[in-house]
Amino acid sequence: MSDPIFINQTVILAKVETVKGTDSTPTAAANALLISDVTFTPLEGEEVERNNIRPFFGDGGSTMVTQYVKLAFSIEYAGVAAAGDVPGYEPLLRAAGASVTVTAGTDVRFAPVTQGQESVTVYIAVGPNLQKITAGMLNVKLSAAAKSIPKLQVEITGTYKAATAGALPGALYTKFQDPFGVNKANTTLDLHGVPVAASGFEFDFGNVVIKRDLINVDSVAITDRKSKGSVTFDNTPVAVKNWVEQARLGARGPLHLKHGPGATNVVELIAPNVQLGKPTFGELDGVQTITTPLRFIPVFGNDEWEIVVR
Repeated sequence: MSDPIFINQTVILAKVETVKGTDSTPTAAANALLISDVTFTPLEGEEVERNNIRPFFGDGGSTMVTQYVKLAFSIEYAGVAAAGDVPGYEPLLRAAGASVTVTAGTDVRFAPVTQGQESVTVYIAVGPNLQKITAGMLNVKLSAAAKSIPKLQVEITGTYKAATAGALPGALYTKFQDPFGVNKANTTLDLHGVPVAASGFEFDFGNVVIKRDLINVDSVAITDRKSKGSVTFDNTPVAVKNWVEQARLGARGPLHLKHGPGATNVVELIAPNVQLGKPTFGELDGVQTITTPLRFIPVFGNDEWEIVVR
């Protein structure tokens, strides 16, 4: 009997592909991801039932007509050790339809793109088993609730390859900084020019990720993007801001979420044109709260949000 495979013997590597669908050969030294909350679906796809007529009862079986892989996990949302360093999750944001602009000694900025999207190769090693994903493209969500560690929630769709045997690689996580908790000392959020006492914030890239299986086509594509989110915060006097009336009018305005207390290990989400949705009232600690959906609307195109890392 073979030794058991322990779930904590998991190493995930990711590297941007030069040619989409061609293995970019990520390495444990340069491309390891510091992850949690892993859900790995090694074979996904559509099946067609074989409904042949036979003179007896029984299942006729099925045939898989699409094959792909799904991988989901979380990564702590934090900055970098020195301004201008590239964060360890950079390949994931690029494969989620974002460009990257590195300004040495200043910051790294990610912004959405429509054309020229990139993909990643992902290796998932669990004990002695190694499965590779190519042409990986993904959606990303950010969760930043008060009294928690903010995390990027990632879902990757990629082409299927059979698992192979291989030694569990070592991994270096030096590109990942220790995260800060979400609280007053570390986090600020301005919505439509008003600092809000937020207890919850969610942001979703809103990518539509499609596995395409056609004659001569086996690929993954992001075919649309509608970024969205929500925020829950202490309600304010209408003299400060009448949030319900603003939502009724479909008001748009800026949003700025900054996380990290110093000059480095800081991440920001900046959006110039966020529309408020229909709000609901709630309660936290005996205080009235308001939760409103958010729509991130482009101004000129591919500018509805920007993530800044330093």
